[in-house]
Amino acid sequence: MPALRKRSVPPWAQCLLGMLLALCWCASAWAEDRTFEESSADLDFEIPEAEARKLIEINGYLEAAGTAYGRDKNSLLFQQKYIGQDLDDQTYAGDLRAKIEAKAQGDVALAYVRFKAEEQRDAEGWNADGVLEEGFLAFKPTPSLTVEAGKRVMKWGKGYAWNPAGFVSRPKDPDDAEETLEGYGMVDADFIKSFDGPLQTIAFTPVVIPVSEHFNKEWGKPGSFVGAAKLYALFLDTDLDVMFLAGDEAESRTGFDFSKNLTTNFEVHGEAAVVFDHEKPLLDSQGNVSVDRYDAWSFLAGLRYLNSYDTTFILEYYRNGLGYSQTETTEYYSYVEDALAAYQAGNKLPLMKSRKYSQAYSSQNAMEDYLYLRVVQKDPFDILYFSPALTTIVNLDDGSLSLSPELLYAPVTNWEFRLKSWFFLGAEDTEYGEKQNDYRVEARIRYYF
Repeated sequence: MPALRKRSVPPWAQCLLGMLLALCWCASAWAEDRTFEESSADLDFEIPEAEARKLIEINGYLEAAGTAYGRDKNSLLFQQKYIGQDLDDQTYAGDLRAKIEAKAQGDVALAYVRFKAEEQRDAEGWNADGVLEEGFLAFKPTPSLTVEAGKRVMKWGKGYAWNPAGFVSRPKDPDDAEETLEGYGMVDADFIKSFDGPLQTIAFTPVVIPVSEHFNKEWGKPGSFVGAAKLYALFLDTDLDVMFLAGDEAESRTGFDFSKNLTTNFEVHGEAAVVFDHEKPLLDSQGNVSVDRYDAWSFLAGLRYLNSYDTTFILEYYRNGLGYSQTETTEYYSYVEDALAAYQAGNKLPLMKSRKYSQAYSSQNAMEDYLYLRVVQKDPFDILYFSPALTTIVNLDDGSLSLSPELLYAPVTNWEFRLKSWFFLGAEDTEYGEKQNDYRVEARIRYYF
């Protein structure tokens, strides 16, 4: 294990100090803004709204989907999980899903809730699940201040497929990056101030995430808490953010992001983050367990381009500093192979040990270097409401990849039909080559209301 780095001031203290300084600055700016508003109150006059705002809005969707999975029985990870079981080469699942969101809004207050329910039928039978993705109250006494409390999804970071600086959000699924996520219970605020000049807007967002037995358990023990903050600036038409996070048990981290429209149809973005004293568990080919402790740097660079043929290109490179190197992953696969041989010889302990670490090594994008490309064509061959797409994720460390063609058709108002496939390609001892499935095909019908 490498020696720990000594610091005169620990990272979490640095983060909290930066948060406090930024909070003081923004509070001062907000107070000045309030003074100006009060002094100019006699100049206020009513402007009729172009459209009456609805007090209550309810919408969402209903969805039915069927999925076929092609099992890769030669995969080490498949054998690790299902050894000794006689399973078919293919398996199928059916899903019924519903997502409902409701919003009640007044002059200074807002209540919002989004709930997702799902019932799935697979080889093991029916399985029902429901989750409150978001549910919060917001209070906006002035245009410069908003305070929120409840379960929130905070969209930090500018990446499309990944967000290394998205400290207070759950990780996206790069295969369906636009799907909504489940939030965390928190209290947050937004202080906003506008200017004339190169610096057009500045905003400060402090966040407190408490931990109890019933929510936010991912962040630590009950009674602990996490503090985070984001400082935003719009400078020379460029979006800039700086983020901090520290907590009683959470790993301290800091990061930044940016986004800039170079032309109307061409945007570039990026983000970077460092997690201080990150602990990464390791299992080598001999079954030795160790912990690598280091400052984990991650970053992302990407672009989005729309050409004259209505083709959208999204390209991103992601360096995952929390991930495993090719050597570390190969060591793990080697141990799994030996554990399977030991199991056949009557010794189950090595296989049980390998399974204990399988989630860390086989989670989505668990290695270090990735390239993401998504191409979407709108209305090809003059077929209205038709949007075919192709997405690929390449593991640059081992050369394996996933390939996802997609057909999306919405010929009728509020109805959407999608057919999407995922193919996992790679040699032995590679991330996508050792996936439990060779492919997945999903047909989906969604009705919006």
